[in-house]
Amino acid sequence: MQRIVSLFDTHVPFQIPLDPVMEFIQDFRPTIVVLGGDLHDWTAVSHWIADQSRYLDGGVIAENYAQLKSVLLTPVMAAAPDAKVVYLKGNHEEWIDMALRIQPNGRGYWELERNVPEEIQIIQVNMPYAVNSNLVYIHGLYTNEYHAKKTVNAYHTSVIYGHVHTVQSYMMVSPVDSTKFYKGQSVGCLCHLNPMFMKNKPSAWINGFSYAYVDDDDSFQDEPVIIVKNKFWANGRRYQ
Repeated sequence: MQRIVSLFDTHVPFQIPLDPVMEFIQDFRPTIVVLGGDLHDWTAVSHWIADQSRYLDGGVIAENYAQLKSVLLTPVMAAAPDAKVVYLKGNHEEWIDMALRIQPNGRGYWELERNVPEEIQIIQVNMPYAVNSNLVYIHGLYTNEYHAKKTVNAYHTSVIYGHVHTVQSYMMVSPVDSTKFYKGQSVGCLCHLNPMFMKNKPSAWINGFSYAYVDDDDSFQDEPVIIVKNKFWANGRRYQ
């Protein structure tokens, strides 16, 4: 049996306190940790910055990687030393690749592959990480109102994903085999819910993460965890 924890959208340095999540990981002893993308905000290479080539300073990028390691990567690997760690590139990681196309002198220095521990498996943007024939993890593609349904219809398998910073589920059951189903499950974010760029607008953002059990017969059970005021219940225990 596999035990999987998935964390999405930390947007370091705008993350919420992660100590309770790391404590859960240590207790849960996952065999796989999925880091689901947008782990750092990567503002220095934001495609929203006009003429961003003026802002691409190697020291700033190096500082971003140092933050990512100290806030997230090192604590995860310490909490789950025996787990396989998988890093799904999100749209914010894609900004690094966009910056490299503008400033090719950054090649060999800025790439994710050159700056995270080599034991972490990196999955390219928009590519799924398949746990088995029935379950994949992606960063997330859709932001429409019914994104869970659209994701299931696009992938024709069960998908756990982030990107939308909220929680939504959709289940599709086979009309000819009631034991076969596809589930779309979005997972909340691990960043602040009212960032500066939102300008206090209302949103459906929720803090949270997910854990799952996957049996050898490819069946699975996933549990989205909602974090409220940096506290949550998981596996019968209160974390705060």
